Amino acid sequence: MNFQLTEQQRQLVDSVHDIHRRKLHELCKDDSGEGIARLRREMADHGLLGLNLPEPLGGVGLSLLDTVLLIQNLQACSSTLGALSHRSSTGAVGAIVELGTDEQKRRFVGRVCQGEIGIGIGITEPEAGSAATALRTSARIDGDHVVINGKKQFVSFVNHNHFTVVYCRFGDSGSPKDIGAVIVPHDAPGFSHSRGTLNMADELLFELYFDDCRVPRENILADGNAFGRLISVYNAERLGSIARMLGSAQASYGMAVEYSKTRRQFNREISDFQGIQWMLADMRVKLEAAQLLTYRAAAGAGEHGLPVPFETSIAKVYTAQAAKEICDDAIQIHGANGYTKEYPLAHRYAEVRGGSIYGGTLQIHKNMIASVILDRPLSQWKKSR
Repeated sequence: MNFQLTEQQRQLVDSVHDIHRRKLHELCKDDSGEGIARLRREMADHGLLGLNLPEPLGGVGLSLLDTVLLIQNLQACSSTLGALSHRSSTGAVGAIVELGTDEQKRRFVGRVCQGEIGIGIGITEPEAGSAATALRTSARIDGDHVVINGKKQFVSFVNHNHFTVVYCRFGDSGSPKDIGAVIVPHDAPGFSHSRGTLNMADELLFELYFDDCRVPRENILADGNAFGRLISVYNAERLGSIARMLGSAQASYGMAVEYSKTRRQFNREISDFQGIQWMLADMRVKLEAAQLLTYRAAAGAGEHGLPVPFETSIAKVYTAQAAKEICDDAIQIHGANGYTKEYPLAHRYAEVRGGSIYGGTLQIHKNMIASVILDRPLSQWKKSR
């Protein structure tokens, strides 16, 4: 095993920081609809979208490991860059690459890679959070259309996206076998969304409403018996989210190191104090360990495969906890400055705090890890008497 980055990987990382400094830094400051659209196009021009998507479909064709590495460093530069790269690479578009028809791939994947459109994912419902297979949003085929009814919540970036891959039921048996997915355009009749609710990281989360929402039948990604395949693809999305947590932790650690060298108290740099030195050492150990677990999960996917769920869950649990602690210690080292919103640390902490919840809570992932350890299913469903 080689635990070091290759020369090519180091060059990829350096190029990301160089492009951010020269071309993208100012564009990241505009979070309006037009600003995000402009940034998408500029990122596409520099090959920063569709990182792991196949080249014949318009992607860059990188391995999942290289993709995770670049998402991490884009996130370290700017949360907006990390979000756009993740969502266009390891995001919902991956389900279309893995499960879509040739026509669906042609219609959607290239446009995502070119920065023309954004595609999100809709899974969670009011009564189906961790228990995702309890979802109730229904879909029925009606001639050349599929008619969707139901509700989704906690969906991000809806105001900047154009389509959502919606998990829904194509049957009424109540079994996971009913579950499939539809690519829903945001201008479809019967589709609407809320104005959004701000989370801790000042990101809008939306509710999606489907009221006899009519979508062309050719937008059906899977008409049932697909939950297992959809979640397999979703593990790549989880790794993209983990990479973003790593990026925020990396940025916070870097800021803490620099601040400790410039902030003076008692006529000396605070980096001279052993208490600060031990904090920085602990932060670096956690960052290195989180990176190794995440890179292992990504490398396990091979050149263009999907990550192993067990390794993904381990990376998720450790990184989410480590990133919170790293960001928290960075705030502590900055003192009162770190606690203000004039410094970016509060925002970085708020971002990584969400990682313990979205994409499966840490408790759910620990259940999945234990299931592999014990070599038996560990259902959380209450048994009927």
